[in-house]
Amino acid sequence: MFMNGIQQHAAVGYKYWSPAETMPHKEMKKLQLARLREQINYLWEKSPFYRQKWEESNFCPALLRTLDDINRIPILHKEEIRLSQEQDPPYGMMSVPGRGPFIRIGMTSGTTGEPVIIPFTEEDYFGVYCAGAARAVWAAGIRKEDVVHAAFGFTPFLGLAAAYDCCEHLIGSLVIPGGIWSSLMRLTMIRKLGITVLMGTPTYLLHLAKVAEENGIDARTLGIKTILTAGEPGKMSIPNTGVRLEEAWGARIFDYCGTQETHYLAWLCDENVGHINEDLAYCEVLDPETDEPVPPGESGKLVVTDLISKTHPCIRFETGDLVKGIEAGATCACGRTLSVMKGFMGRVGDIIKIRGVCVSVAGIENVIRGISECSDSYEYIASKTEGGMDKITVRVEPKYDVDSGQWDDLRKKIAQKLQLSFMVNMDVELLAPGTLPVYELKAKRFRDNRPPITDTGEVSTKAAEKATARV
Repeated sequence: MFMNGIQQHAAVGYKYWSPAETMPHKEMKKLQLARLREQINYLWEKSPFYRQKWEESNFCPALLRTLDDINRIPILHKEEIRLSQEQDPPYGMMSVPGRGPFIRIGMTSGTTGEPVIIPFTEEDYFGVYCAGAARAVWAAGIRKEDVVHAAFGFTPFLGLAAAYDCCEHLIGSLVIPGGIWSSLMRLTMIRKLGITVLMGTPTYLLHLAKVAEENGIDARTLGIKTILTAGEPGKMSIPNTGVRLEEAWGARIFDYCGTQETHYLAWLCDENVGHINEDLAYCEVLDPETDEPVPPGESGKLVVTDLISKTHPCIRFETGDLVKGIEAGATCACGRTLSVMKGFMGRVGDIIKIRGVCVSVAGIENVIRGISECSDSYEYIASKTEGGMDKITVRVEPKYDVDSGQWDDLRKKIAQKLQLSFMVNMDVELLAPGTLPVYELKAKRFRDNRPPITDTGEVSTKAAEKATARV
């Protein structure tokens, strides 16, 4: 097991994967500062990209005296990473000179642009990235005697792949691949092979339970004890999604999240609290407009600094995610002292502000999945009214057993609950079951049909035509 300064303990009877999980808060802050200083000095010496970026911003390592001084360091944007890889292919700044050899390549999903390529050395992949995943797996109660199936195709997307690898290589569980299986084949093999742990996106695992029902199979009888979700907001961010998964599978539901560029950041303990791997990554919550820190526990955009890996450390990386907030200093009922992640609201571009109210995909999903007549398939669309005001339309599929004569009442019910939740009115459309696409990895539930604005503040004619064509 690779250590890289991370002490781990995976004895069968031990509750925590790493002693860092119960480290006193003051000691954690000291460790974070020491690792941050080491990382900054390392990159100042080894990385031409960071040296130039920081010098242009009048930053040098001597200015980093406390953790609060991190705001002296310029923020790293994903577009800078992409540009560096175009100019210096294939890795750009994601490979510090002299690091290697590489044993694994990751790649972002490309939902916000050209995918970013992420190389890993053996030490950084198994000793750091998978070690962060192992804490989530261990906290979910997954052990060597479990049989694990990760329900996803084998791609460069690392979110589920690293959890899969940590179960096999660090925990020692039997791991069952099945990248090309159909949903019905998965259900057959879950029972036949005695699979006890299921991993996947919440969207796909809910779909899998629906396929079981359509084929006369009760998913609750298949022997799944634990479900671990990733790739999109799950129970940590959307409690009603956790409720639906638990009802569908009769299993304990856990969730974890992170970024491929940095780390596995946070995961649920058995008290349903999200804990941050803060000895591996330093997380900031900033005001999206000013880039200033928000008060503790308040919402904002998430910025992450890699404290430990040496192949492609991302310093003050703007993730593009909006979070509900981070709280520190308390001890959880599970015994962990790690700071608490309150959950994700959605991507920065997916949050629409209407009459001063922020409407997020996580908030909409929590409302819809709290209505028993609604299926798990929905999307929401931003557009403009004739008067130029932002407008949101929520499109939902009812469950198959909801009679079409009840649709109008259901539409009114959804609209009312959305209005009570957000205090703004939204249009609601009901679609025939099976209309919306099914996703195995990240679900794309938001479509922005508003015409882009030019530098002069006017709507571009070509952009407007393109937006109209997308509808």
